[in-house]
Amino acid sequence: MAGAGGYTAAVDGRREELLAFLRRIASMESPTLEKARVDTVIDVFDAAYRELGFATRRLAQTQYGDHLVADFAGGGGPRVVLVGHADTVYPLGTLTSMPVEVDGDRLRGPAVMDMKGGLTAGLFAVRCLLERRRDLPGAIRVVINSDEEPGSPTSRDLWAELTRGARCAFVLEPAQPDGGLVLRRKGVGIFRLHVRGRAAHAGVEPEKGASAIRALARKFLDIEALAKPAIGTTANVGVIRGGTHPYVVPEEAEAVIDFRVATLAERDRVLAGLRAIVEREDVPATQGTLTGQFHRPPLEPVPSIDGFTALIEEEARLLGQPVTWAPLNGGASDGNNIAAAGVPTIDGMGPAGGRAHSPDEYMEIPSLFQKTALLAGVLDRLVGSEMRPR
Repeated sequence: MAGAGGYTAAVDGRREELLAFLRRIASMESPTLEKARVDTVIDVFDAAYRELGFATRRLAQTQYGDHLVADFAGGGGPRVVLVGHADTVYPLGTLTSMPVEVDGDRLRGPAVMDMKGGLTAGLFAVRCLLERRRDLPGAIRVVINSDEEPGSPTSRDLWAELTRGARCAFVLEPAQPDGGLVLRRKGVGIFRLHVRGRAAHAGVEPEKGASAIRALARKFLDIEALAKPAIGTTANVGVIRGGTHPYVVPEEAEAVIDFRVATLAERDRVLAGLRAIVEREDVPATQGTLTGQFHRPPLEPVPSIDGFTALIEEEARLLGQPVTWAPLNGGASDGNNIAAAGVPTIDGMGPAGGRAHSPDEYMEIPSLFQKTALLAGVLDRLVGSEMRPR
């Protein structure tokens, strides 16, 4: 049996190379809207996977970086998909105040955990696997998109096709701080509520006005009341805009709202309640309109996931690092959309760390090596000689 235990030595022999590669790509700033910068990171992985014998293609984009699809056909057997993203939340120049540097057992710097650490683990796991088993019965597809941080606006509708027929998908997002893997994530909806009223002089003839702000205020209190935190449903009116001057009855007002839900049933309940609130005339002569959507459905495990979780647990025991499964995660990823396409999806396969999207982001260096060995062993079983679970 190859297994994760069998890949520990292979990964240990590459520790310096692994860490050096991660430091290199983490030092390549790639904010989502800086297309040329993101494309430079995509270039690195394009070349690296081609060197391993993958056939690569770019899905060209204009506003965002290109998406990369890399395929190793193997013997034509079942395909496993590895998923990651090259874009980050940090603006250009962040490295000046937040350099990539080793701090004991931690690597600090922008996106070292979310998610250039995961991209590194995926690449080196595949490299270790192919060094041992060049003739794979199964196939591997790697997809690295460029627009995950703002909700994958150009790639989220591609996942059903990119994962069609896949045996399973591993999302290389960070593990939980305690190393836990992720099977459940909340769905995310972003909505914009606009209210139109009627302007008037606030001192001379206020009765001729219809306050859009007053109508909006009545609505957003009821919108936030749609939350059910006990079952994971949250609502946040995060942005409010409206009015022009204190002496004008406001004609326009709007709010931007974030909803998170754990199940499709809750998504449907929230949508129905939201629409009813928006359509209600809270102030005479005002009218509300709603735009937006749940762009990330909840990540709910598909029925066949149990065989894959058992396999991972067995491989982790061989590695000497038993895995845990995180409770419901409030953040979203591309895993939400992949699972919605019916593909068994295990998220959080990247290294652990903390403080993502902040000046204090860090990755636990030992977890980079552990996850690389684990992923290599799991891939061996799924596309290598053993081809399990059945």
